[in-house]
Amino acid sequence: MKAVVVYESLWGNTAAIARAIAEGLGPGARALSTAEATSEAIADADLIVAGAPVHSLSLPTDKSRELARTGNLGPGGAPPDLSHPKMRTWLEELPKGHGRSAAFDTRVKAWYGRGAASKILKGLKRAGYKPIAKARGFFVSGHRLKPTTDGTLCDGEIERARLWGVELARAME
Repeated sequence: MKAVVVYESLWGNTAAIARAIAEGLGPGARALSTAEATSEAIADADLIVAGAPVHSLSLPTDKSRELARTGNLGPGGAPPDLSHPKMRTWLEELPKGHGRSAAFDTRVKAWYGRGAASKILKGLKRAGYKPIAKARGFFVSGHRLKPTTDGTLCDGEIERARLWGVELARAME
């Protein structure tokens, strides 16, 4: 099985979750940023799992990324990594495929409803990748009104992501 976990990550949390999911999926699964997940890199993928952080209850936008760059939104005031395309852009440019898909997001614990992951899943579906699981959220510390309070992954989220990767691999069998 060729599995690719694609992510947009500004401070490393979503990237860490993506790597854990890839590890759970098994040997050969790769975690790639939206910059690395080129058409060639995802060609013939049997499974694409994609994830991004939640910004303003949805996928990051140019405006929210600019706010992250100029504001104090990162853990410890760290600057965001804006070197890769937004997940929105990657999904818009995703070539038609025939594999399966799953989606996740990273978020503070709040009433986010569908968050970013449901939008990612819709984009994957539009490109021909059929969902094998419900969208999943992974949590960072903080509060919905003060997301800058810490912003690091909550305890146990890496292991939870790894186990989800195992579940996804089983669903592909």
